[in-house]
Amino acid sequence: MFRSLMRMLDGRTADLDARERRRFFVYAYRSTGASRTALTFGMPLLFLIGWARDFVVQPEGADAAFTRRALLFGTLIALALLVRLRRLGYWAELALVAYACAFSAGISMTTLADPQRLSLMHVIAVLMVIILLPFALHRSTLAALVVVFFVPLFAVLARLQAPLSLWWAYLAYGVVGIGIGLAYRRSSLDASLDVFQLRQRLLSRLQLDSLTDVLNRDGWQAHGERLFEQCRREGRPVSVAYFDLDHFKQINDTHGHAEGDAVLRATATLIRQHTRPECVIARPGGEEFLALLPDADEDGAFQYAGRIRAAVRAMDGPVTTTISGGVAEARADDTLVQLVARADAAMLEAKRRGRNRILRPGGPAAGADAMANDDR
Repeated sequence: MFRSLMRMLDGRTADLDARERRRFFVYAYRSTGASRTALTFGMPLLFLIGWARDFVVQPEGADAAFTRRALLFGTLIALALLVRLRRLGYWAELALVAYACAFSAGISMTTLADPQRLSLMHVIAVLMVIILLPFALHRSTLAALVVVFFVPLFAVLARLQAPLSLWWAYLAYGVVGIGIGLAYRRSSLDASLDVFQLRQRLLSRLQLDSLTDVLNRDGWQAHGERLFEQCRREGRPVSVAYFDLDHFKQINDTHGHAEGDAVLRATATLIRQHTRPECVIARPGGEEFLALLPDADEDGAFQYAGRIRAAVRAMDGPVTTTISGGVAEARADDTLVQLVARADAAMLEAKRRGRNRILRPGGPAAGADAMANDDR
C-alpha cells in the first residue's frame, strides 16, 4: 500500500534506487531553474502592484501598508536568490519552503488588514500551491509547502471568526488545488525522467568505446574524475594502473587490423574479468588501457596489474601478445591527471626495460618484482 501511495505521488521516479534518484533530482532541479527563477522573482511584484492599486483607491491606507509590503517584497527577493543558487543543492528546496511561507504570511497579513480580501485569499493560495508543488522534488518538501500555505489560511479564518460554510468552501478549494498540483507534479516528474534516462543512455553511448565496450577518453574523464574525487573526500586510497599492449603495430601489420581488433576486445574482456565492479576501466586510445582502483594502495595496484600481465601472456587465440604496465598511488596533493602521468611514466619505463613487465614509480626493485611474477 505504501509503495502504491509513493508511486501515486512520484510516478515512475518511485521505482528508482536511492543513487539514481539523487542523480535524477540534481538533473530535475537544474533543468527547472529558469522557470523557478521567473516564478520566484515575479511573484513578489504582486504585492507591489497591490500596493499601487491601494494607493490609487485608498491612499490613506496605502501609506500605512507601504513599509510592511516593502519588507515583504525584500524578504521574498532574498529568498528567491537562495532558491536560484545551484550550489545549495537540495537545501534550495528548504529555501523554496521558506519562500512559500513568507508569501503565505504576506497574503494573511494583507487579508487581516483588509478583511474584504478574504474572498480572494483562497484563490491566490490555491493557485500558488498548483504552481509550486511541481518544483517540490522531495516528499517532505511537498508536505511542507501544503502546510505553510494552508495553515495561515485557516488561521486567518479563525482570527476573523469566519462562518463554518466558509471553512468548508476553503477546505474544498484546498483539496482540489492540492490534487491538481500533485497531478501536475507527477506528470512533470515522469516527463523529466524520460528526458533524463534518454540523456543517460546517450551519454553512455558517447562515453563508451564501441570496439571494446569499456569507457573511452571522455568516459574516463567523467567517471574517473568523479570516483577519484569521491575517494579523496572520503580519505580512501586510490591508485591507477596504465597498460599498453606490446608490439601491437606488428600484430596489425602481420595479421591485419581485424585480428588486432580481436586482441583489443579480448584484452578488454580479460581486464574486466579481473577488475572489481566499482573500478573504472577505459581505453583512452590505441592499444592502451587504464584502470582506476579505489581502496587500493600501490602494493595492491601492483599485484592487480601483475595478474593482468600474467593473464594476457596466457591468453589463448591465433595471435598472442604481452602487456606492459605502470602503477601509481595518489599522493595527498595529486590530481587525477598527475596520478595518471606517473603511472604512464612507469609504463613507458617498463617498455624501455624490455616489455612484459609491471613497474612502479621508483627504481629497479619494482622491475625485479615484476619479473619474479613470471616465475610463479
